[in-house]
Amino acid sequence: MHLGEAISLLVGAVLTILGGALFTDSVEVLAIKFRLTTSMTGAVISPLLTSLPELFVFVVAVFIHGGVSGEDVGIGTIIGEPFMASTLIYPMLLLASVLGYLAGRRTSYELHPGRELVLPFLTVSLLFPLISLPNFVPGSLLRYVLGSLLLSIYFVYVYLSTRRGVLVSDLVGDKPTLVMYKLVRSERAALALQLVFSVLMIAFGSRLLVSGVIAMSRIVGVSPQVLSILIVPCVAALPESITGIIWAYRGRDTLAIASIVGEKVLYSTFYPGLALFVTHVKLDIASLYCIAVTCIVSLLMLYYVYRGKIGLELAMIGLSGYVVYVAGVLVYHYL
Repeated sequence: MHLGEAISLLVGAVLTILGGALFTDSVEVLAIKFRLTTSMTGAVISPLLTSLPELFVFVVAVFIHGGVSGEDVGIGTIIGEPFMASTLIYPMLLLASVLGYLAGRRTSYELHPGRELVLPFLTVSLLFPLISLPNFVPGSLLRYVLGSLLLSIYFVYVYLSTRRGVLVSDLVGDKPTLVMYKLVRSERAALALQLVFSVLMIAFGSRLLVSGVIAMSRIVGVSPQVLSILIVPCVAALPESITGIIWAYRGRDTLAIASIVGEKVLYSTFYPGLALFVTHVKLDIASLYCIAVTCIVSLLMLYYVYRGKIGLELAMIGLSGYVVYVAGVLVYHYL
């Protein structure tokens, strides 16, 4: 019986990773084709595309699986994404930056993002805690007001992003070749085929992930919210981390950091706003603790982004935040 749950998690993880990885070149192709800026591409377009794994997990958990366990997985996934992006992904970017420097692809091993990314970091730090308010003030009215506010803020953020940054075409140069271009010789058809095929892989893999997370939570005696925070984002966050890692390796620092913080903005505004409308948003202690750690780490990161230089110290801050959270969860559940 336990083997079945483990296989479900493994297959779901593999499909989700492969499906998400196909987005990497598509993002640059879209940005060059439609003359998008680095801010719009990294902080809006890339997160929207690479958040499809978590979106499918949320939809499947809430609307298909349903019940309290389904809502717990959906909410845990939303909360877990900014947490993982604030803790584990930045060390990966710095490692890619170091490798790029050693390979001669960069002039420095440190990341140098543009100051236009201060706004999204500030947005995360201020808005992410709002999803916890229904825990302290019951009633559907507050949920609907908060949901409307967060959705509205996200669309304002998108509008501001269209007016910031430089054109990706000026930064990237030659357009990358799509994998699907080997099957169909039309660029538009290849782009459409790659997107559709990726979505199908992500959808099926996400459904397996939801079933596996809920089953494993019952086996190990940990709440679905905790496991969905620790497991689902580790897998489903890989698509945007892969994109960010490639950009960091190539020296496109603003795009690399924007793809990560843009994901955090999406999960601090749009998805929480959606969740406030369709779920009861009841958070356990572990989830509230996760929100607190994420906000503290994000505020510390804001300083380094404003300074325009990200080095080893930021990786240590991120790893420390993850270790502190995991230690706290283990102490709470098992001691």
